Amino acid sequence: MGVRMRRIMALLIIGSLLLVGCGGQIGPGNDPNFSFSTARTSRPDGSACLGGEGQTVAKELINIRTFEIVIGGGSNPMSDADWPSFRPRLPWSKNSTRYLLFNKGCFFRSPGVAANCVGDACVKFVEEFDHTWLLLTNVANATCLPDTTGCQGDQVKPGFMSVNTIDKCQQLAFNGPTIYELSDPAGNRYVMHATATGTPDTSTVQLPSGWQLQAKTIDATLVIEPVGGDNGCYYNIVRDNLVQSYHQYVYAGAQWP
Repeated sequence: MGVRMRRIMALLIIGSLLLVGCGGQIGPGNDPNFSFSTARTSRPDGSACLGGEGQTVAKELINIRTFEIVIGGGSNPMSDADWPSFRPRLPWSKNSTRYLLFNKGCFFRSPGVAANCVGDACVKFVEEFDHTWLLLTNVANATCLPDTTGCQGDQVKPGFMSVNTIDKCQQLAFNGPTIYELSDPAGNRYVMHATATGTPDTSTVQLPSGWQLQAKTIDATLVIEPVGGDNGCYYNIVRDNLVQSYHQYVYAGAQWP
């Protein structure tokens, strides 16, 4: 086999990692036995709070071999101006660019770090492409609703929702007065945290049967936290056909699913 053909085959093999799991969903696939407690995992008193306020664009990379996701941060993060033209090399790929709707993020522990960590030991940084990145999350599981045919990579067909379960120790705060809340027939609820355009769309989005999306007025800041109990830090991140993304913050039961 020639050099050119070997390169083509390598790209095909690596590219296929983007399509693992149900329906081509990005992630390690859908493990039918994957489950976690929906007990809240609160940020320990005195722990670090990284991220802060004022973020408008999420500059994230996903490693398509390990399913780790990093976000620009640390001593030398990539600027917002450089991000649109940046093209990472494999095994890194850009996570879809999203405009953030939450007002404050408080990241307190990287995946794989013990819950009793202190200070800088709670956070892992990596250096790639001459910039520094914070290890934000791992993709723990991936699925597509109502069935596996509706999700291909980061694309979601009308009438479907992608669901990625991630391991992320982060509080998010929504000041309101308006949030955009998604609900499903089982009683689970999700809050929209990002869009592809910067403007939420509740009228043309096409959701699965029984799902609803509506603007909702809140009187106090909504603070959401990961779940999992003990050392767990899980969020379900769902995405609709308009690339609007949501964090699940109300669970119908004590165990998911």
